[in-house]
Amino acid sequence: MDTPLTYMVFGVSLFVKLGLASKLCDIVPLSLAWSNITVSSNGVAVTRGIEVGIGTPNRIFAFRPSTALNNTRLSNVIDCVSESNSSCVGAKGGVYDSSKSSTFSVSLKERWNGSRADSEHPMGAYVYFNDVLNFQTNGSIVGCPLVENSDIASGVPQAGLPLGLNSSFVSAVTEANLAPSSAWGLWVGDRSMNPLDGLLVIGGYDKSRIAGQFTNFSMDDWSVQQSCPLKVKIKTILYTERGSSSNTLFSANVSAESDDDKYLPACLEPFQERFTFPQAVAASFGNATGWSRAYGKFTYPLNRRPSGDLTIILDNDYSTTIPNSALFTPKRGSDPYGHYVVTNSSIIETGVTYNLEDDPGDIQPLLGGMWLTQNYLLVDYAHKQFQLARAAQATVTPIDIVPICSTESESANTHDEKADKTNKSGDIAGSVVGSVIGSAIICGIVFLMFRKHRRWNLHQQALNHSAQTTGIVPDPYQDFSSPTELPLVCVFLSAK
Repeated sequence: MDTPLTYMVFGVSLFVKLGLASKLCDIVPLSLAWSNITVSSNGVAVTRGIEVGIGTPNRIFAFRPSTALNNTRLSNVIDCVSESNSSCVGAKGGVYDSSKSSTFSVSLKERWNGSRADSEHPMGAYVYFNDVLNFQTNGSIVGCPLVENSDIASGVPQAGLPLGLNSSFVSAVTEANLAPSSAWGLWVGDRSMNPLDGLLVIGGYDKSRIAGQFTNFSMDDWSVQQSCPLKVKIKTILYTERGSSSNTLFSANVSAESDDDKYLPACLEPFQERFTFPQAVAASFGNATGWSRAYGKFTYPLNRRPSGDLTIILDNDYSTTIPNSALFTPKRGSDPYGHYVVTNSSIIETGVTYNLEDDPGDIQPLLGGMWLTQNYLLVDYAHKQFQLARAAQATVTPIDIVPICSTESESANTHDEKADKTNKSGDIAGSVVGSVIGSAIICGIVFLMFRKHRRWNLHQQALNHSAQTTGIVPDPYQDFSSPTELPLVCVFLSAK
């Protein structure tokens, strides 16, 4: 016999099935600060990066995000000879010693669970392994795939956190249910003379850091093997001195047939701070800023400090201006303890990489951290697109993290031009309202089904009673009415 409980079970099971696609929205996005981290055991070496603890017991690392990497790379302690070499340890963002981790597990490359997309440097020596990875109070990953890169001959840069198309790190985070999706939002922070910490959010984005509307960019032309998944097309580069007209460093060739010939393609790469331009553009920048080879590689005497700003306009007219205070700063570098400090206040350096003597074939145009400081980056590889919006430059409180769920319909990045004009929080709110409305519809269906079933039972009982008292069997399908019934109690189940 069917009972109210039967119908309630049916309704709840139906709702659960409909709600499976959004269940991951219950997971809070993983927020990782980009700040100064002490990475040496003696408490001396400090590096700016994203703090991660690796091994048992934990060794602290400061990782710099990279869209060109797909595996988490870190340096072997032998690269610095010993952990007491604070300047080396600080420059590398920490070093790894497998002999000091009880959870270290080496693996054959072909059996390793990391990505196969990254290339190997001919001078590098690589160890593929797994170990425990911790995020302060935000959870941990057991058996996270890692790569130990020992390259004493040519040197290894700071440890890299992979944000590439096939990132084994992001995959490990989502598989451990530490983020609701593989989409991520990034503000790199500010490394000018008035620095601000950055923030990486996996499975969401920081709404409080956004100071403008999002603009969509497609990644349809790129594959897992590309080291430049986030490509933009530059239409114009301008340098404008204070009180004077702009100098055009680059202008699109409007008569060219293909976009690659018309525009200047460039990669977005947070791992590098400076701009990298083709040699012709770099030379024009030097001329516009009054640079002389006698000054050194894109450096200037203090009394010859340029006063201009740099503006970069993309093919869709998305424009970013780098202010003079960020573009030109006193010469900085690492001190003996790995701290990033002013090393010579009488010399001014620029945010444009000096490459006038390099092989042109080795130059990849790149917009680095200096450009990304002015912008908020939101990436969704699953839907082959990323978004940019103007970033707020001051300290923002409170931080407002908005989740992005792992569903085709709920991704914050899958809207068209009309939806670009709508705040993304509307998408999240819409999903909640939709869940409530869906609950109401399902409860209504269950109520009507139960009501119809109950009316039919009452009608059958009346017919049976009449037949027993009169001996006449009435038509069971004649019109009948039902007494007033109390409605089913309906519990609204909503998903975030």
